Amino acid sequence: MPMPDPKRMGLMAAAALTVVLQGCASMSKNECLTADWYAVGYESGVRGQGEARISEHRKACAEHGVTPDLARYLEGREAGLQKFCEPGNGYRLGRAGTGYAGVCPPRLERDFLQAYNAGRELYHMQQNVNRLGRRVKAKQAELRQINEDIAHKQVELIAPGKTPSQRALLLTELLDLQEQKERVEHDIHHARAQRDSERARLASAERARR
Repeated sequence: MPMPDPKRMGLMAAAALTVVLQGCASMSKNECLTADWYAVGYESGVRGQGEARISEHRKACAEHGVTPDLARYLEGREAGLQKFCEPGNGYRLGRAGTGYAGVCPPRLERDFLQAYNAGRELYHMQQNVNRLGRRVKAKQAELRQINEDIAHKQVELIAPGKTPSQRALLLTELLDLQEQKERVEHDIHHARAQRDSERARLASAERARR
């Protein structure tokens, strides 16, 4: 029988604790009385929460006359931080755009931050790709509207009953719309080129990370 993966077991335990401890303020009297403060601290550490979290637990449980075991909490939190501060987790957090509260101990923070910043850089690159993609779509919608306006003006231009001055005005408006169309088409081409360039840079950076 294969041995269980300790890392996976740790993450599963943290997930289970997150469900049970739905936030400090929601801890019942029974939860405060029966809490495994090492496990509570571990959950806090593995989620990258600051030491101030224990103050919230103290406040919640004080209403029930319970004082958390600070030593066990801090011991568990230290163990949880060992998991949280792994470089791989730092990279995942940075890549997802998640903030970092500076909780890693100095001996772990250097490697964690290096990975976190690498992920964060890719996150910003992805955001730029997304922004340019939205710009392309917006300009394409603008172009469709201009084409509809041009088609409408062309129908008006050949409609019977128009005076020469009215036709002259329609021709002027058509010329303006054509100039707008050319500008928007240029914008679309430029935004697409930027988006594709950024997408290629992102893909290259992700390959280098593997």
